[in-house]
Amino acid sequence: MSWQGALKYWAEKAGCAELDFVGTSQFARVWTYSLIYALVMTVGITVPFRWCSRGKAAVKIYDAPPEDDPEEGVDESSPKTARTNKTNKTYKTYDASQATDPTPNLEEARKHLIHTSATTHHQWLSPLWTPTYRLSEIGGTGTELYFRTLRNLAFIFAYMAGITGPLLAFCWLGTFGPDTGQFLLKTTIGNLGEYVEADVIDPWNRVVRLGCEGMELVKLTGIFGWLDFSAVIVFLIYLIWARFYQIPRMAEADDLEQVTPKDYALTIESLPATIPNQQEYEQRLEQHLLERLRYTRGRRPSPWELPEPSIEEIVLVRDYKGRLHELTERAKLEISVGIAKAHAKGKPSKSVDKLEAKLAKLNEKLASKLDGEDLLPVVRAYVILSNTEDVQNLLFDYRFAKYKLFRCCQFRSRRFEGTAIRVTRAPQPTDIIWENQDIGFYNRLLRQIAVFLIFFIILSISIAFIYLTTVASKATSKTQVSYLGVPECDPVDQIVDLEGKEQYKCLVQVAANWTIDYATSEGGDILSCWCTAQGYEALISNSALRNACGPWFLELATSIGIATGSSVIVTVINLILQLVITYLAEFERPLSHTALNSSMIQKAFWAQTLNTGFVLFVVNYFAPEALRNLVLAIPGVGFLLFRGPFAEITRGWYAVVGVTLVTNMVINAFVPASVTIAKMFVTSFMRCCKRGRVAHQAELIELYTNPEFDIKQKYAQLLTTIFVTVIYGSGLPLLYFLAAVFMFMQFWADKYNLLWGSRRPPAYDTKMAKEAIDSMFYAIPFHCILAILMFGQTCVFPSDPIGGDLGDLANQGARESPGMLAQFFPQFTRESTWMFVILLALLIVLWVCRLLAWIIGGGVSTASDFLVALCCPRWRKSQPSMDEIKAALKKGERQINGHTIDVAATMNWDRAFGHIEQTFPPASYRFERHPQLKSIAHLLRPSSPSRPNTSRTESGEGGTAAASGLRPAAEANASPVPETAARGFLKALEAEYLQGTQNAVGDFFSTADIDDSKKDALAKIEDEVRASEQREKKISELRTSWGYH
Repeated sequence: MSWQGALKYWAEKAGCAELDFVGTSQFARVWTYSLIYALVMTVGITVPFRWCSRGKAAVKIYDAPPEDDPEEGVDESSPKTARTNKTNKTYKTYDASQATDPTPNLEEARKHLIHTSATTHHQWLSPLWTPTYRLSEIGGTGTELYFRTLRNLAFIFAYMAGITGPLLAFCWLGTFGPDTGQFLLKTTIGNLGEYVEADVIDPWNRVVRLGCEGMELVKLTGIFGWLDFSAVIVFLIYLIWARFYQIPRMAEADDLEQVTPKDYALTIESLPATIPNQQEYEQRLEQHLLERLRYTRGRRPSPWELPEPSIEEIVLVRDYKGRLHELTERAKLEISVGIAKAHAKGKPSKSVDKLEAKLAKLNEKLASKLDGEDLLPVVRAYVILSNTEDVQNLLFDYRFAKYKLFRCCQFRSRRFEGTAIRVTRAPQPTDIIWENQDIGFYNRLLRQIAVFLIFFIILSISIAFIYLTTVASKATSKTQVSYLGVPECDPVDQIVDLEGKEQYKCLVQVAANWTIDYATSEGGDILSCWCTAQGYEALISNSALRNACGPWFLELATSIGIATGSSVIVTVINLILQLVITYLAEFERPLSHTALNSSMIQKAFWAQTLNTGFVLFVVNYFAPEALRNLVLAIPGVGFLLFRGPFAEITRGWYAVVGVTLVTNMVINAFVPASVTIAKMFVTSFMRCCKRGRVAHQAELIELYTNPEFDIKQKYAQLLTTIFVTVIYGSGLPLLYFLAAVFMFMQFWADKYNLLWGSRRPPAYDTKMAKEAIDSMFYAIPFHCILAILMFGQTCVFPSDPIGGDLGDLANQGARESPGMLAQFFPQFTRESTWMFVILLALLIVLWVCRLLAWIIGGGVSTASDFLVALCCPRWRKSQPSMDEIKAALKKGERQINGHTIDVAATMNWDRAFGHIEQTFPPASYRFERHPQLKSIAHLLRPSSPSRPNTSRTESGEGGTAAASGLRPAAEANASPVPETAARGFLKALEAEYLQGTQNAVGDFFSTADIDDSKKDALAKIEDEVRASEQREKKISELRTSWGYH
């Protein structure tokens, strides 16, 4: 039929005399509503947020805990305290591990809950009123960046939804898609334009009809293409801004504005494993660092007066041959044995016997002898200095030590015991995984290689299983795909089932001419095809048709059920993969929680994305013959691969694949946030139900310990959502809106979860945020590819070829291109696709450049860094005076003369200690102060049977030491006073009798917070040192005997 016949067909369908192609009032109304929608999604969200957002407040410094804090304050008598090495201020710190009474104590458990949760000054924060920037006080810059990324992406996807709003509106008003009762199909470009039978007019010549007004679809598709391109450019601009501006700026600002242990701490690596006097390792390292500090102060004079350099803490990480992990497991097992015995109440118990047998087996595994702790090799050291100036001085002094080549030429004075060392900034104490600290570099490298191979195998198996399940479900559901009789619009001609039989081909223009009697009498495929041709809406509105198509409705319900079951299977497999990935990431034994989470994020993200968004696409893809023949070589499943019904993304693809993806993302928008909140309620409910039935305090403490804030899984879910949304967003524009809803829901659910339902997370750095943003960049090339395939499809999205000089250039390229590439040129050179081709080419060029830089970049970046360090050392930035800085801080200002104030530089460790204990605890790198290990640290001390089996080679007798390469607690030492006082006394002895400082011991006694009887005991020891002819040896022996070697 002619164009006039098509116009008459559409006019009759609309109940109009004729379609008006001149008037545009109805179209103007749609564009107006779309503009209002865009304004709501952009201005309507952004402006209220900017009005309600608060600027970042100035840093508040805490010299001491608040006096009115019922859980924390100055206590001059309690032995359960943490103390600075240089002052007599003592701060209460709650430690559940110090409770020796196993009787359940609910009040202590509640205190433990408050102290281990994401509280500030032991007060719960409001999720609604706590600004995002304060989250860095709880979990470091990395935690704040996660929430900022969620919030910003909610805005970005809302903007993208607003920009593509007109495309979504015209999709909803179309009728081109198959009418199978799936209303979400109306949100895809497969529904653009008015349906017309192929014998009336070619589908790519169809129109968009609004009431009695009409417009050719080809006049709108170019606009729609530019709208989608603009949306993806907005996303790209955000990624560039976040990766190269926001993250570095936040990292620098938080480093300057927050006072954390990291500001005063260094990691000393490449240390000699052993030295001639191994027992004096810590003392000698301290002396070496003090010598370097005095030297660097002479070369880099400070703009303000500094006290005498001192080392506040040295934590040596010893090599226990990989036993720290097993020792930690044994300590946890001992707690489990105690709980089981408490429940047994002295009666025989199988659970107790089983746990004790497991404990005995683990003890047998750890039975081999090791040297005493002070004789074990040293892996690395964490050092806390008294001020940030000294930290900068040492980093500058060892600035070339990060290059292995230049470490070989390190000056003798910088070497420690003849070994070239490397000095870097230390991580935050809470970010350290102590159980993995004694795992060597090559051991971890082999583990990473093994994990990669195992992960690849497991992922391949899971993808194959999901693929086969999806194929089997499609065969079982017996659903039909409809044909218009136009090759450009239809699936492939030959679709075979699992048995190799060709499936029935349903031509809707033929079936539409059948009578109801013929269809019902034939039944089977004939009836299903006829019902498909009638359309879901017509069947529902007519009782006779509805009764005749009862079997078709049953098949439709069955197919929906099977599809839902397949989605459930995918979800279950993803959950199983998460457990496996968690184990694999832990098996790699990374040194920090950031590295552990980063490894898990990447593995979980790729697994979920491939299983969720890739398998469904491939199952329905009909590949070229060469590829289909190639995969036949795969035994067992080769004949199933790439034999789906769609060689292109045609009209039926949106009804089969597109609707499934949109449905999954609708669920994804609400379920993860709902599950997060539900888990909080379940945790609270279980706590209320179980607290009256516990038999041991350790069990109650475990019950009152909030779950981990699982940031790794949240990042993986975020990346999966972004990839599926961005890749398929061109043809499924509703995904942008659903992604914005997901970000919004997840932001608030996670914020409530963090502040009210989670343990305080480690102080994460920016690594996870950087890697997440880097991964998001790869979604854009995939978006361009899918946009070219979707917008370049002649039937679904008809678009004119580009004209002008650019069109001439494209035609010339098509003539000169090889045969395979020439067949894609029509898709590349349409008004709706050419800009995506250019963007894709640009991104590929940038990716190749980055790949080349990665291949050779190690040498290039190393050389450039070295030249910068050599030629532009930047010995010191010009800074305001200390008086100016302190005056600005008192006024609540964060900047002065254009400089962001480095708050940590304004205070020494003595003052910073109390502030850190209030804001970023713990203010120590010791094993027993780590939040996740405090509950078992007492089982790894010398007084506990749960310790390494050690022996002292000098005496030949067995001995004991702490299980960490970390210092035992003061309560377990042989010194007559607590650890802090003992260390201060030793330093005073060294100052007076080795360094010549007058009355240093007397000054110590005048400020020490110890009773007179203990002062008398220390005075006798001082007399022994004074009378000794070898005072240095005497003090060294005293330090060793007290366990402070």
